[in-house]
Amino acid sequence: MMTSSMTRAALAALILAGIAAAAGGAAGVWNCAALTPDGEALKFTLKIREEAGRISATLESARGEVPVIDPKLEGATVSFKVDYDGSRYTLALKIDGDKLEGTYSGESAAGKVTGARQQ
Repeated sequence: MMTSSMTRAALAALILAGIAAAAGGAAGVWNCAALTPDGEALKFTLKIREEAGRISATLESARGEVPVIDPKLEGATVSFKVDYDGSRYTLALKIDGDKLEGTYSGESAAGKVTGARQQ
C-alpha cells in the first residue's frame, strides 16, 4: 500500500517536472518571420514568459505590440491567436531547442512561420 502511494507521488512529481521543463523550454525572446502568400517575410518578435505554471506572450512587429490571445503550451507546441491587420490569425509553433517552426492561418491568409531564440 505504501509503495503504491510512493510510486504515484513520484509519477506526479515527474509529470509536474516535465510540464515545468516544457514551459521553461518555450520561455524567451524569439525572432520570427511569417511567410505571406506573395512571398514576403513579415518579421516579428515573440516574447514568451512562464508565470505560475502558465505561459503568457506578446508579439511585436514594425507596427507595434500586438496582444497574444489564449496562449497555450502543449508538449513542445505553443499555440495562440493574434489580431493583425483587421483579421484574427491562429499560430501553432513547434519548439525544437532554440528553433521554432509552424504555421499561421486566418480568414485572409495562411503560411509558414520560422524563428530562433535570441541568445
